Formats: sequence, C-alpha cells, structure tokens
Amino acid sequence: MVRSSTSDGAMVVDRRQHYWPCEMLHAFTLEMAARGICVQEGMMLGDADYARQKLAQANALQDPVLNQLVLNMLGYFELGRDVG
Repeated sequence: MVRSSTSDGAMVVDRRQHYWPCEMLHAFTLEMAARGICVQEGMMLGDADYARQKLAQANALQDPVLNQLVLNMLGYFELGRDVG
C-alpha cells in the first residue's frame, strides 16, 4: 500500500492496491501444492501475469475447492487492477 502525507502531516493510505488476505493466499498455495503445483507467494503478489497464470491453471483443474478459492481471489485481483 502506498502512503502519503497530507499538509497537516497525517498519513493517508492509498487504497488502490489490494492484496489477498494472507490466509486466502496460503490456502491457495497449499491446495495447489497438494496437487503437485508450485506457487510462489511473492510472485502472486508482485507479478500480475504470474498471478493470472496460476489462477487460470487452478481453474482448469475443475476442483470445487480450488474453484471457490479462485473466485474469491479474483474479486481482490480485479478490484486492484481496475482501480486507478
């Protein structure tokens, strides 16, 4: 998240950047690992193309647990991408 100061010195948080909750990202990486697919959490946070690729890969497995995680994660991903 980007922080900036106002004229009175107060800090303002820029809400344009959105990341998945840690628990959601951990659940995703563990579910993928259980299926033999490695997911780098740092890359999921820092590389939008990598994140899209891994979400698409998970979705292609047509697993109900992964599909729900992907749907939940896409909400965060799309929100961060569309704003700003």
